[in-house]
Amino acid sequence: MHAEIISIGTELLMGETVDTNSSYLGAELAKLGIGLRWATKVGDDPDLLFEVLDRAWRRSDVTLTTGGLGPTSDDLTRETTARVLDEEMVVQDELLEHLKGLFAGRGTPMPDTNIKQATLIQSADAIPNPLGTAPGWWVERGGSILVAMPGPPRELTRMWTCEVAPRLKQHNPGVAIVTRTLKTFGISEGGLDQMLTPLFQAANPNLGIYSKEDGIHLRAIATAETEDEARTLIEPMEAEIRRIIGDDAIWGEDDETAISQVASLLTGRRQTLGIMECFTGGLLASNLADAPRAAEFLKGSLVVNGAGVLAAQGVDARVVEEFGPASAEVAEAMAEAARRRFDADVGIGVTGLVTDPTPTSGPLGTSHIGFSIDGRTASTSGRYPTQRLRIRGRAVTHTLLELIQFLRRS
Repeated sequence: MHAEIISIGTELLMGETVDTNSSYLGAELAKLGIGLRWATKVGDDPDLLFEVLDRAWRRSDVTLTTGGLGPTSDDLTRETTARVLDEEMVVQDELLEHLKGLFAGRGTPMPDTNIKQATLIQSADAIPNPLGTAPGWWVERGGSILVAMPGPPRELTRMWTCEVAPRLKQHNPGVAIVTRTLKTFGISEGGLDQMLTPLFQAANPNLGIYSKEDGIHLRAIATAETEDEARTLIEPMEAEIRRIIGDDAIWGEDDETAISQVASLLTGRRQTLGIMECFTGGLLASNLADAPRAAEFLKGSLVVNGAGVLAAQGVDARVVEEFGPASAEVAEAMAEAARRRFDADVGIGVTGLVTDPTPTSGPLGTSHIGFSIDGRTASTSGRYPTQRLRIRGRAVTHTLLELIQFLRRS
């Protein structure tokens, strides 16, 4: 089976809303063994929407639409689908009563414009949407399927997971696709490509390489009749990757994030963390505060700026004076000061971004990251592009990945 995604809404074309639904559905379709051939964005124009829907219905086994199921005049997915299939929209009493009940529960009368959310065509079944007022449509005729889902990602994700994906899986039996992602750090994309060249030539599983903010990802995709058989195909490839590049280069797998890995390592060891950060402005601590069980390991964070403030927070003034605030030596001193300040097992120090290079600071755009554990310190450096809003996020990701390596070696 092959599929097509149509994301509907003028706001997507104007850049007011980012279309995350297409990427989500593309990844989910792959898990069902359904290949995605086309993804289209279209505005709230009835003729243009008819054109893309009609084309998709004629050329694709499965058409997935997102958006356009609201009650307003520019929500046209139902009307256009009815036009493509040349079927009449009819109000369903059961859907209408359910919709009225939702509004009654909110203590407000239901506007007449919402009535169209209770309609179906002959070829459609309603798809429940407990998170919103707009049910989806499952349309099936002549061997083709069209699934209309709401645009809000929260509603779409629930509808896909609980209603749509299980039903589509029944239409595509005997095909199972399993993916395995290994997330690496410390080896360049070109270096990995050279090291793993023979594996990239394999057909099943297929190996892809992707440069991400959190390192280089290696993703193996295997196809078989069952998930167990597909996993069996991937296992030798994963073992060979680990043999060639080493487990130390792999910081995470599949859906793991740098934040979840740090949280897992610290809570698993019952270690606590104190942070002192400069140009990242508290972003590192903010990210870690969202981690699972953050209260168990994150003891505190200080945002500092300037030599005087560093000294006031326990950083050795002589080190700051000798090497300058933006230096590896000061990053290590900051980490040790943060560890002592919060009585933590592990300390992190992130220095300011180098804007005026000195012999000890490194080149323009460099920042230094220090770590402290059990009185031992270490540091590393990162060099980032000089768009300040972007580099803070990159510096935080770099710090988290280096912290994973530091904790594993400690």
